[in-house]
Amino acid sequence: MSMTDREFKYLSAFLLKASGIVVNEDKMYLLRSRMQPLLRKYKIASMDELAQQVRSNERGPLAHAVVDAMTTNETLFFRDQYPYDALKTLIFPEIVHSKGVGKRINIWSAASSRGQEGISIALTAMESVPQADRRVRILGTDLSDEALAYANEGLYTQMEVQRGMPVKLLVRFFNQEGTNWRVCPELKAMLTFKKANLVSDQLSGVVRPHGPFDIVFLRNVLIYFTVDERKRVIDRIAANMVKGGYLITGATEVAQGVRSKWEMVTFKNKRLWKLK
Repeated sequence: MSMTDREFKYLSAFLLKASGIVVNEDKMYLLRSRMQPLLRKYKIASMDELAQQVRSNERGPLAHAVVDAMTTNETLFFRDQYPYDALKTLIFPEIVHSKGVGKRINIWSAASSRGQEGISIALTAMESVPQADRRVRILGTDLSDEALAYANEGLYTQMEVQRGMPVKLLVRFFNQEGTNWRVCPELKAMLTFKKANLVSDQLSGVVRPHGPFDIVFLRNVLIYFTVDERKRVIDRIAANMVKGGYLITGATEVAQGVRSKWEMVTFKNKRLWKLK
């Protein structure tokens, strides 16, 4: 479906302003594919008309749906595995030792999508931290209303749980409902999901009541931002972490802020980041 250069530039600028996501011309195919369901839902004839309607009301439901569509990313339980191995064998033992018995451990899943990452962290904590159900609290934030509603519901399809979830954990921490699986109350109590925009200066106001954070997951997110915005996001996150806290990014992403300083820690030939 064709789209004029003017309307593409407008939508790109709108998404950059609203979410920090960079949509260059080489991502036009992604923009089109993500917008197709919205064109059908709102009975919009073309991408140009979509852009025009968003322009007419940038705070309306269609504009929110456009941001949702571009910020909802596929995820799965225990994605890449090494971050959870690092939690179990390196990070949790260090934090438990330094904090002592009974002290709360705060974790932030900073781009939580549909909740699989936060649940994977909670499950790892249950296997690694004494009294984890009482000590560990996990905040999941995302910009997508649809993803947050899904995460809060805590109900996953058979196909979703088959993607990375060990059977022993599924049986122990999920309750079957027909062909779906619901997170058990014990695990769900460890998790809170909130809407937050990583590129907003108001980010700290949302997350501060749940911190400061000992561990932050910011995986496969920075690649969507400009270089300058990446640095600002890293600084915002650092401002809400404890000194010596761990930041876990995507395997190819680098923790580099303007003000914040980080020490690189290698685990299984992958880079983790520790706030100096």
